[in-house]
Amino acid sequence: MTLNARRRLPFWVPLLLALAFTTACNFNQSKAPATNNASPTGDSSSHGTAFTPSSDARKDLGGALEQLKTAFPYRLTENSSGTADGRDLPAGTRTVEFAAADRTHTTWTNGPTGNSELITIGDQRYSRSNNGNWTAGSLPGLAQRQAMEKRMREVMASAFKDVHYIGTDTINSVPCHAYTYTMELDISGQKWNVTGKAWIGASDGLPHQIDSETTVSSYKQKSQITYEYNVDFKVEKPVM
Repeated sequence: MTLNARRRLPFWVPLLLALAFTTACNFNQSKAPATNNASPTGDSSSHGTAFTPSSDARKDLGGALEQLKTAFPYRLTENSSGTADGRDLPAGTRTVEFAAADRTHTTWTNGPTGNSELITIGDQRYSRSNNGNWTAGSLPGLAQRQAMEKRMREVMASAFKDVHYIGTDTINSVPCHAYTYTMELDISGQKWNVTGKAWIGASDGLPHQIDSETTVSSYKQKSQITYEYNVDFKVEKPVM
């Protein structure tokens, strides 16, 4: 694998998987979440509803991710590490704070462009790299964004090959139901293989942690995504 390819892969791997795990990935083309109608119990989140696994593990995981569309405010933290051609790549951390569907703040340490920061408010985007100056810009139009999301939903939905319920577990002190999954993607003629494990909160039906390992050519990446709900933060326009 060439040096340029090694540089590109750490960029595309987390971004593609982020589309599955930060926006809803509708595995079976159904809007119905895989939860029952019980009232929430526990205090892990006030947004979800008590969750009982169904006989369709694929639908369960898809329903949990679907609920992220209304789980605001919440914070996602992803820690990742990788190797290319047998060499270790710098570990990175990506944190995204979701105040609303159109109001987010992302910080990325050791990301594709080094250290970067991105704030989106409505159709406006503010970004900077390596603690430099902020620059302002506009996001693509709504129709274009919806078309891109629809296409990525289709890609990610077809990529999931196996999802299995494996039992109860406690993650970050939260009682959860655990699932394993595998994904296969063909991107620009390269085969991507992903194996992972996801934990869905028993009291809220929301994802609480997702671990994954991605292999493409001689590149491998390990990622752990954790979710925090009902967190206190503000997403505001930066001082230019």
